[in-house]
Amino acid sequence: MICMWSRSLPPRRLALAAWLCGLLSYITVYGLPSKRVSILLWVGLAVAALGVDQPRSTLRAAATTWLPLFAALGAYDVLRGASHGEESAAHTWPQLDLDLWLGQGQTPTQHLQAWAWSPGAPHWWDYLAWAVYQSHFFMPLAVAVVLWHRRQARASAYIAGIAALSWAALATYWLYPAQPPWMTARDGLTGPVVRIVHEMWHGVGAEGAARVFATDRNAGRHLANTVAALPSLHAGFPLFIAVMLWGLRRWLNPAVAAYALAMGLVLVYTGEHFVFDVVLGWGYAAAVALVARWQAAHRHRQGARVEAAATPAATAAG
Repeated sequence: MICMWSRSLPPRRLALAAWLCGLLSYITVYGLPSKRVSILLWVGLAVAALGVDQPRSTLRAAATTWLPLFAALGAYDVLRGASHGEESAAHTWPQLDLDLWLGQGQTPTQHLQAWAWSPGAPHWWDYLAWAVYQSHFFMPLAVAVVLWHRRQARASAYIAGIAALSWAALATYWLYPAQPPWMTARDGLTGPVVRIVHEMWHGVGAEGAARVFATDRNAGRHLANTVAALPSLHAGFPLFIAVMLWGLRRWLNPAVAAYALAMGLVLVYTGEHFVFDVVLGWGYAAAVALVARWQAAHRHRQGARVEAAATPAATAAG
């Protein structure tokens, strides 16, 4: 229906309708895009659809903004996968010690799972937690596309900040590989912890995606670095989004704050990160976002000064 109706639309809306039809068809056949390459492909197609009526500026943006970002994220993925340390040698301090102190002998993950997780019978909040967790793979780039399309002054700083935050986290992974809660539990350092996100992949009927994110290197499809837990980039990106979007619209403020808090809760509940990982991820994100906002404000002031200087000259010439 959408595809048939789209034939009468203007070029940009037609391109967006075609993009939406293609994405829905892809999801129907293959499921949600889960690999970085497929996500970047759909983001690139969205940028092309939004700029179809301004091809020159869109090509310029692709060359100067989007391709560098895609290259940075692709290199991040490659280097992140190459930064594996031995799981047994990955650090558990200070995150395990601090979380045990917070939970008075048990980690917050154990407390949350004892209260809310039912093995073999997931609740509605488990599906919601799975969805929030998966949003990490597309939400930062989706926000980047919207900011770029709206010509927001913060767009270029936001896009550069995505790459900067990723690489700051990568440097930490290389220097300080760290175990997540499920791994410390597996090694007997805490009581049992369930990897709820992986359980939910099967719950939503996406066994193929579960294999993509499997932690068995012998499976030949190992995309995740199991000891890249500190800081939590999953927690960092939502806070980065919150700081960068704060103040643009009044209704956005509670929405982005709730998203950042929800992601932090989900990461602890699902056994993917300690509270300490989340807080450190927030710290990295806040630092990068504040610098990015300063850069955006500085560029805006420079542009205003140039425009103010040009106005009298233009008036005198007239």
